[in-house]
Amino acid sequence: MSTMTANQRRVLDALAASREDDSSGLIKKVGVGIAVLAFVALLILWLMGFFSTSKEVLEIRGMVDAQIAELDRVARNEVPMSYDGASFGAMFDKMRNMPEKTREQVRGEMDRLFRARERAELQSYFALPADKRLAELDRRIKAEEARRKAWQEQRASRGGQGGNGGGRGNATAGGGGQRGGPGGGGPPRGGGGPGGSRGSEDGRNARAKQRIDSSTGEQRAQSTEYRRAMEERRQQLGLSPGRGR
Repeated sequence: MSTMTANQRRVLDALAASREDDSSGLIKKVGVGIAVLAFVALLILWLMGFFSTSKEVLEIRGMVDAQIAELDRVARNEVPMSYDGASFGAMFDKMRNMPEKTREQVRGEMDRLFRARERAELQSYFALPADKRLAELDRRIKAEEARRKAWQEQRASRGGQGGNGGGRGNATAGGGGQRGGPGGGGPPRGGGGPGGSRGSEDGRNARAKQRIDSSTGEQRAQSTEYRRAMEERRQQLGLSPGRGR
């Protein structure tokens, strides 16, 4: 009887071990299946561009990098500050028909360009001898007014629906109000961004806070002094205050 009991126990143990092996094998197969499905799903998303930067953003980024390289030369006073606005207009035109998600990425690139523009504008101005700064203000104001007039003509030719940049202007420039830095030069800000969208309020606030946090006390002081000198000179020339100041 005891022998039969021992044999039964061995049979039961064998059956239990067999079931455990089957369960373990099934779990492994299920795990492998899930892993394969996850890999295939990630591959499909990658092929659809979910994990890559779109060609539109890369194109704008290249244009911004080229502009920043030129602005670095301006900051060193190797070339004069320009207010033609053509490069900004070209980029805004490209933004106009982009999906909102892509435009939000491009806004970050444009914000990077506006900060570089303001930096170049301030550094080149304060690097000048004090007796040459007034003449430089006059040159910049003249260029700014010419650009403003050209923008108004373009806007009128489009039936008042926005000129270069779709009416967004240079609203994201740090410290410079609504015209692309302390000296302006971009189109005045209208009611919407490219394609009629101004982006999220949270996004604009976050970018504004980032610009403030990334600036030094000296930079903020220079920006304030530059705007004051610019507005004072505009008044002396009988011109209206620049937008955004």
